[in-house]
Amino acid sequence: MLDQEISNLLAYGQNCLLLDELDCAQAARRICRLLKIADYSALEPTEEVDTATNPNKLIAPLLQYAVDSGVVEASGVAQLKSEILDAIMLKPSEVNDLFNDTYSVNKQKAFDFLYDYAVKSGYVDVDEVAKNDRWEAKELKSKIEIIINTMPQAKTDKYPKCALCRENEGFASRANMRTVSCEIGGEEWAYCYSRHQYFDKHGVLVNAEHKPMAGGLETIQKLANAADFIGADGFVGCDSLSENGGALNTKHEHLKTGFRTTPMLKQGFKQRLKSSEYPYLEMGLVDWYSTVIRFSHSNFEKITEFADKLIKAWKAYSDEHIANDGTKNFVSLVCRKVNGKYCYDVVLRSAGLKRPRMSADYEEIKADALSITDILGYFVLPNKLSEQLKTAQLYLDGTMEYNKETKIPLAKTVERLLKAQGGTVSKLEAKLNIHDEVDLVCEKILASTAIDPASVQGFLSSLDIREL
Repeated sequence: MLDQEISNLLAYGQNCLLLDELDCAQAARRICRLLKIADYSALEPTEEVDTATNPNKLIAPLLQYAVDSGVVEASGVAQLKSEILDAIMLKPSEVNDLFNDTYSVNKQKAFDFLYDYAVKSGYVDVDEVAKNDRWEAKELKSKIEIIINTMPQAKTDKYPKCALCRENEGFASRANMRTVSCEIGGEEWAYCYSRHQYFDKHGVLVNAEHKPMAGGLETIQKLANAADFIGADGFVGCDSLSENGGALNTKHEHLKTGFRTTPMLKQGFKQRLKSSEYPYLEMGLVDWYSTVIRFSHSNFEKITEFADKLIKAWKAYSDEHIANDGTKNFVSLVCRKVNGKYCYDVVLRSAGLKRPRMSADYEEIKADALSITDILGYFVLPNKLSEQLKTAQLYLDGTMEYNKETKIPLAKTVERLLKAQGGTVSKLEAKLNIHDEVDLVCEKILASTAIDPASVQGFLSSLDIREL
């Protein structure tokens, strides 16, 4: 019945997922049980197997059969897909062994192997990721990237404890998930790639134990340890534990990682600095929308000690521009290993700034607190915005008539653009205008996180840090 389809999938497993020929019969029987069919007869694979770079086209007929025959409902397709793919994959221990063997020789090749395996196993579904609306804001000061996530959001009740736990490996619709073990700060951690891929090889490092984010010197040191683990080609970041800090999950200690030079990390210094107490640190203010202090040195103890002092001082700082009672100031953190040196980017942020708040008009675009992903220049917008922007274009090009009395999504944005355009415009111009507006709004939101220059100078002076 599904002889050719199962034969093709098994061949794909051998070609792309290192499935051993001796394990094919067992994998086939497992697939037959999942599909509730008696057996299958092995056939020669078709040519499409040789060109497949992910399993989606090969597994699609099996999933369609499962729905048509009542094996699963449409809501269960994702879980069935992951279980079928798990049948043709290496065991978690085997993936770990291969990663570690490669890592001992070449770190970057080890991470490349793990990412490639995540894509070929369908855990990172590149076809789904490609559906995200994504563009680069070319006309702005810096080329931030706008990402509207259209991927389905998983329900939290489908996880053992939370979405980050290592126990998700093999659980529900994550049967094809594979993590690798590592040691961070003397503890066991796990690493895997994110399904969302907001940036190149977007990954997550999680504590093997389900425990809350620690904060303080412990987290600062773990960032440096994680930067050692990731290697010179990557970065590691974390959100603040503050409720305004953009962190979505502080109940499970985790760090975000990537292997692409992000928009913020591409920026150089706009002002070089020198610390009287730590004169050997290379330090400066980064030319970025947010207020970012970057410093680097090869000595683990000294640089983490300085980072801890800097962050503690910022959390306690207040002046005529900042109303801080000890709970309003917070930071976002990024660490890299660059030319043998630990390099920290500390983003100073505050919920106590004594200045007008960003216009509520912009909350139509993004109302949530900014995460470290946004701060780095990958501005992630809610999935509902994808359709809302398309509808807004219809009002801007005159396809639909705008009426102030009619309640529509993005009403303030539409009204603002119609006024700026002087009325309706062509379909192409409407699309370009709405994209430009989103770009500018994201830039303004990001810039609104910056600390007033007078406060920055006052804070640096309090630590005896001066401009070179």
